[in-house]
Amino acid sequence: MGRWSWVLAVLASLCVAACNTVAPNRLSVADTAQLRFVGVEVRTGGAAVNWTDAEDAYLKSRNLSLTDPTLLRTPEAAAYIRGMAGQRLKAAVERALASRPEGARPARVVVTLIAADIPSAVRRVIAGGSPTIRANIEIVDARTGAVLTTYSGDQGSQAAGQGVLGVVLDGALTAGGFDDLFDRAANDFARRFKAWLAAGA
Repeated sequence: MGRWSWVLAVLASLCVAACNTVAPNRLSVADTAQLRFVGVEVRTGGAAVNWTDAEDAYLKSRNLSLTDPTLLRTPEAAAYIRGMAGQRLKAAVERALASRPEGARPARVVVTLIAADIPSAVRRVIAGGSPTIRANIEIVDARTGAVLTTYSGDQGSQAAGQGVLGVVLDGALTAGGFDDLFDRAANDFARRFKAWLAAGA
């Protein structure tokens, strides 16, 4: 997604937030507790990713101009940006599940990223916006490949500094080693998924 198409992303996020309903866990608390996660896979094909930092990382990795948005309208650029988002989301889910007690039944976590909207500093100064990630998760039996339950209809979102002062303060925190905007939304999504698992059916 190009730098200036963020308006559509904001509208989409608002629509999702208005009807944010999480599908119930089909597994009982006992069955969920028996799961032992042996891998996390993140699929990003077709995901709408609006993330200026990832766009800049792509352009810098190819020694391309940072001021020409047409350079981002290629399959290679889209794959790079989605891949970066997928890696970071996978890490967040793995972190969230790392402290979970393991059961005996091996299962895989298959995450399908739908959208990531990470508002740039300029956008947050002019119009505001919070980092948001939408994804669905299937828990798959590692032996049979059967889908055991599905986590869908939710999103991760966290506050970010707004206006000039808020952006400056937020930037200072990030520079000091705190989580960045993508990680905030990804960690929130992963935490919500972990809580959903613990609740069971």
